[in-house]
Amino acid sequence: MIETDANPIELSKTADFSVGILRVRPSLRAVEMDGSSITLEPRVMQVLVLLAGQAGNVVTRDTMIECCWNGLVVGEDAIQRCVGRLRRVAENLGGFEIETLNKVGYRLVTINPDSGSRLPKARFSSDPSHRTAVAFGEVRVQSSLDEDREFTELLVDDITAALSLNRDLKVTARIAASHVAADIREIGQEYGVDYIATVTLRRADHDVRLRLQLSEVNSRRIAWTHSIEGLSPIDAMPSDDLVVDLASRIATELTREETDKALRKHSDLTAWEAVVRANAAYQRINLDSLAFAEKEARRAVELDPGFGAAQAALANALAATYELGGALDIAIATEARVHCDLALAADQENPTILAWVSNSLGMITRPAEGMQLAERAIDLAPTHNIAHLYLARHHLYQGQADAALAALVEHDRVAPRFPWQYFVEFHKGLAHFMLGKIDLAEHAFERACLMNPDYPYCWIAKSIIYMVQGRSVDAQAAVNGLKSLDGPDSLTLQLARIAHSYPEPDISHTLQETLKNAWALE
Repeated sequence: MIETDANPIELSKTADFSVGILRVRPSLRAVEMDGSSITLEPRVMQVLVLLAGQAGNVVTRDTMIECCWNGLVVGEDAIQRCVGRLRRVAENLGGFEIETLNKVGYRLVTINPDSGSRLPKARFSSDPSHRTAVAFGEVRVQSSLDEDREFTELLVDDITAALSLNRDLKVTARIAASHVAADIREIGQEYGVDYIATVTLRRADHDVRLRLQLSEVNSRRIAWTHSIEGLSPIDAMPSDDLVVDLASRIATELTREETDKALRKHSDLTAWEAVVRANAAYQRINLDSLAFAEKEARRAVELDPGFGAAQAALANALAATYELGGALDIAIATEARVHCDLALAADQENPTILAWVSNSLGMITRPAEGMQLAERAIDLAPTHNIAHLYLARHHLYQGQADAALAALVEHDRVAPRFPWQYFVEFHKGLAHFMLGKIDLAEHAFERACLMNPDYPYCWIAKSIIYMVQGRSVDAQAAVNGLKSLDGPDSLTLQLARIAHSYPEPDISHTLQETLKNAWALE
C-alpha cells in the first residue's frame, strides 16, 4: 500500500512499485512489462500512483484533485482524460482495471493473470502499427516568466492525454529536446511517428500567443497550423475547454490527412486504410456514397475478419443503407446486426467501435443496447468526436429532444471541427422541431441542406416545416429538390423514411400526410 494521506504526490520521491504483472516507476513516469514500456504524462502517473496506493478502495474525485492537482479546481474532463489514459494502458499491458462508481469516484482493481478471471481485454488482431502515430516535440516558450513555461508544459501533457484516448491514434512519448534540431525524417524514424506536433508560446508584454503546428515526417511539410491570441492572463493550468478544443483540432486534422492519403491509394490497402476510406463516405451521405462505404468496409473485413473496426464500419454502412432505403429490406438489417455482434466480440472497450455499433443498432432496431453503448463510449473517451452525436440520435429516437440538444451541444464542444457538420445541424433541427421551436428548426435544416444537398432527409424536413408554416411555394421547391435526388415517383420511399425515423404512429402519420400534401402541390 502506498500512503498518500491526501497530500500532493511527488513523482520524484515515489518509490517503484508493482500493479499485478506491471512494474511502475513513477520517477521515470514509466509502466513496464516483459520489456514493453509506456511513458505516462506526469498527471496521469500521479493518478495511477494514487489509485494503486488505494487498490480495491474507492478514491473520490475530491481526493484525486487534492493529490494530483494540488487542490486546484478542475473539471470532470481533466479527471476522465487521466483515467481514460490509464484504461488504455491496462488494455495494452493488462495488470489492472479501473472501475467508475457513478457520482462517487474510481477504484483500481488488480488483475491476477493466474486466476483465470478478469483477464486483459480483447485486442485487435491487426498490428496496432496501422494507427497514425504522433508525438509532441520540444515545447517552445518565448517568455522569461516561469508560469508561461509551466502552463505550456501542462498544456502539452493534457493534450497528449486527451489524444491518447483516441483509439485511431498512436500517441508516443515526447521527443527529447536534444533531437529538435535534427532532421524531421530522422526523428520520425527513430520515434516511429508519422507526425510531429509542436507548441509555441510567445509573450510580448501582456500579449500572449499560442501556436500549434503539425509536420508530416515523410514529406517534411507543415500539414497544419493553428494560432490563438489573447491568452493573458495565464491561469495556473490550462482549462478543460482549451485542452479539449486543441486535442480535437489536432485529431481532426490527422484524420483528414490520413483520409486524403487513403482515398488516393487504390492498391495494397491495409484493413485500416479500407476502414478510413469507408468512413470518408459519411461526409456526404447518399445511396452512392453508402455503396462505396459498404464496398470498402467489406474489403477491410476480407483483409482482416478479426479487426473490430472493420466489422463495425461494415455494420454502420449496412445499417445506414437500410435506413436511407426506408427500412424496406430486412435482410440488410439482419446482416448489419451480425456485424455489430462480430465487432463487439472483437473489442468491447474501443470507444470508436462502441459508437459505430451504437449508431448501427439505432438505425436497424433501436434497442436500449444502442444507447448503453453510446454512453459506454463516452465513459471511456469523454471527448470522442461522434459518441455524443450518436447518443443524441438515440435521444431523438426516444422523443427526448432536450437531452438530444444537450448531447449535441457537448458534441460541438468536443468536436469544433467535425467534418460532417450538416449531420449535426440536421439533428439539431429535429430536436428544435420536436420542441415546437419552428424558426430554429427551419434555420438548422436550411444550413444542413446547404452543407449537403444530397442528403434527402434535409429536403423531407424542409418540405414538412414549410407546409406547417403555410409556405406552399417554399414547400414545393423543397419537394422538387427531393424529387431531383430520388425521382418523381419516390413518394413511397420518402413516406417509408418518415415511418422509420418516427416510430410513434400518430406523429409519423401526421408527418406523412404533410409530406403527401406538399408532394401534390403544382
